[in-house]
Amino acid sequence: MADRLRVGIVGCGGIARAHVNAYRTIPEVDIVSVHDVAASAAEALARETDARIANSPQEMAAVDHLDAVSICTPPALHFQHCKPFLQARIPVLCEKPLEANVRAAGRLAELARRSRTVFMTAFCHRFHPAIIELKKLIESGSLGKPLLFRNMFGGYLPLKGNHRADPALSGGGVLIDNGSHSVDLFRFLVGEPAAVWAVAGNVMQKLPVEDIAMIVLERRGKVLGEITSSYSLKGCPNQLEWYGTQGVAVVSYWNPDEPDLKYKLEGQAEWTVVDCSAHPDRFAGEVGHFIDCVRSGQRKAAVTVEDGYRASVIIQAAYESVGKGKKIVLR
Repeated sequence: MADRLRVGIVGCGGIARAHVNAYRTIPEVDIVSVHDVAASAAEALARETDARIANSPQEMAAVDHLDAVSICTPPALHFQHCKPFLQARIPVLCEKPLEANVRAAGRLAELARRSRTVFMTAFCHRFHPAIIELKKLIESGSLGKPLLFRNMFGGYLPLKGNHRADPALSGGGVLIDNGSHSVDLFRFLVGEPAAVWAVAGNVMQKLPVEDIAMIVLERRGKVLGEITSSYSLKGCPNQLEWYGTQGVAVVSYWNPDEPDLKYKLEGQAEWTVVDCSAHPDRFAGEVGHFIDCVRSGQRKAAVTVEDGYRASVIIQAAYESVGKGKKIVLR
């Protein structure tokens, strides 16, 4: 492999900027090619990165001699946009959710398996500094065995004109969007759920997709997860709480009045604050790990296509629960 790595970006919207900024933290990486169906978006990112504009993902995979690619397009396009790169055995970092529905996610997962190259699902929260430190704390046994997981990702995001409001592109609303991150965090920090209940609807925005959703996950052994996701809760905190038999830990996102991670053990009067400053931000950590896998030839990334597919299975079950109004047992 050459000393410098050549990277492409498919999809030049908001999330692509996070990928670009993360790649820029790695001196030996060059973004050499970009593609977007919106010419203005591709032109803007090409100017910023000094990359050429590819006419299609197929052309990019065929002529740009890439070492890796980021797929930053809406979920319903992931299979078709990943396919030419996987067929050429070019490593792929694909944004979440894996696809717009579980059937398409399964097709993409199978294609990634057959390609025998690096495929990483972009669940960036696994690389959030406080989540990294919380995982260490859990694995140390200090907090005891898990009892309850609570996670809220909210805030207000006006969706008029956004692909997230088009179910044909997104596969749904906030349940599949933010909810995919939360489901992955439950799997990462607690374990595999065995059942799911969910409710969803619209509270503020008139959309063809839900702008609020609540999910309850159950792991065997009666460990529960409570997830709230919304595009329409102004001023709400974004946080994660992990309760165990010996203590509790709280991750606070972007709250200047709270530490990124604190915990309290049974019998302690005060919280212990954990320093998370040694880690880069979650996008830089995610992209850095992806590039390490590309360079080393290690095909199995920390977040695999199987992780993306499993999250899709759980989210589909959550939508089934919304429709049927009952608990759904997961297979």
